[in-house]
Amino acid sequence: MRWACLILLMILLTPSTGWGQEKGASPGGAGAPPAAPSPQDLQAGKRIYQKWCMNCHGAQGDGAGPAADFLRPRPRDFRQGLFKIRTTQSGQLPSDQDLFNVITKGMPGTGMPGWEKVLTEAERWQLVSYLKTFSRRFARASAPPEPIRIGTQLPLSADSAAEGKRLFREIECFKCHGDEGRGDGPSAPELTDDWGAPIRPANLRKPWTFRGGHTPEALYLRLQSGIAGSPMPSFADSLDNEKTWHLVNYVMSLWQDSSGNNPPLQVVLKARRVEGEIPAQPGEAFWQDQEPFYYPLVGQVIREPRLFVPSVDGVQVQAVYNDRELALRLVWDDPTNSKADAEQGTFEDAAAIEFPVQVPPGAKRPFFLMGDAELAVQLLRWGSSSGMTELNGNGLDKLQPQSESSQESTAVGEFQNGQYQVVMKRPLRTVNTAQDIQFETGRFIPVAFFAWDGSNGETGGKMALTSWFYFFIEPALPKVTYVYPALAVVIAGGLQWWVVRRLRQTKMD
Repeated sequence: MRWACLILLMILLTPSTGWGQEKGASPGGAGAPPAAPSPQDLQAGKRIYQKWCMNCHGAQGDGAGPAADFLRPRPRDFRQGLFKIRTTQSGQLPSDQDLFNVITKGMPGTGMPGWEKVLTEAERWQLVSYLKTFSRRFARASAPPEPIRIGTQLPLSADSAAEGKRLFREIECFKCHGDEGRGDGPSAPELTDDWGAPIRPANLRKPWTFRGGHTPEALYLRLQSGIAGSPMPSFADSLDNEKTWHLVNYVMSLWQDSSGNNPPLQVVLKARRVEGEIPAQPGEAFWQDQEPFYYPLVGQVIREPRLFVPSVDGVQVQAVYNDRELALRLVWDDPTNSKADAEQGTFEDAAAIEFPVQVPPGAKRPFFLMGDAELAVQLLRWGSSSGMTELNGNGLDKLQPQSESSQESTAVGEFQNGQYQVVMKRPLRTVNTAQDIQFETGRFIPVAFFAWDGSNGETGGKMALTSWFYFFIEPALPKVTYVYPALAVVIAGGLQWWVVRRLRQTKMD
């Protein structure tokens, strides 16, 4: 069991460079495939497969390797010749170049990494040849698969995106992808692949997780070819070239960053001072004016129970404070609004912010996974069923809630269209100094984040998390900071007026 986890962790941590991110680039971009493979090529491909691929995809290519049960979505079963990412017509086999591209660039949002930096180009082509031996469809094919021809692209515009939004409703994309594209449609919880394994529709607002890349051409191909083996059909019969580009443009209009790249990681979370009352409701317009900070989350794989593929892959955080309290607004995507129900065996959705109880000197910090025997941590945790709870811990198995009388934090949470928004508030200084961190301005405080998706069976140590980052409460500028510049302007203006007046008097004399 332990060796399988180590192999899987190595695979998950292997970087995937993504698919042709430059605008207009075709996925992969490698040269033409070699001539028909020799027996030596097939033997070499088999050795490569057994070394790098078998632990997920299985010795027989059935997608049932020892690591398969830890992955979601599950590794592909190659025996039916159904491949997700293709440039070929619906129902047809992929081209050799398609298979090469997937091996080279990987599959973002899954456990499949890119092998460009591990395998040579020749080895990747040998692997392509061997993969094709798992399905008889390749040997039976009488002609090469027919490629999809991408028509003239329509430029992204408000009108085109609006028409795409109309088509999104008309052809019922929302039933899987949700009204706002976050993968929370009414059909989403029941979706399975062709092998009966649960599968989730893409969150269209996170293009960096798209399996075949997020260039306009890649989106066009997914709509025209579908994703074989999944509930995503081809729309070639209902969408002509113009309609396809309208729908592509609508999907691209959902992206916060027009490039479609993952939001940049910011090491320091800054809290800005504000005057007056801080709104407790997360939907207030006040929060739209505050700087957002984004933190990617990964599955907890250090201790049992491990989580290799979490549902929540990032959280956006905003922080402000006034003379009395600190407020933090957390926003994250979750396809379902899950509640704890002991009879049904379901768990609640939740998020937490972790601080050390006492900020240690220098670079020393508690263990980020709920503290350690020497250094305790405090968690501000909000759950969809339990609400706000303050906890202290000296380790994952030594986490305890504070007594209700000592808790001074509050929280308001909302769920809408596949997204949670939660505002947590806590006094800067509390009475319970033994268990609560005391916030001070101008100091770097370690901070970490956690999230649980109850519909994915996440509870306790089975969660998504970050390691330590830093939290910095910006000091309030003294009033003289604003007075001195104004005073300097007045003095300079007065001096200039006096000089001009003296020059005029001298001239008249």
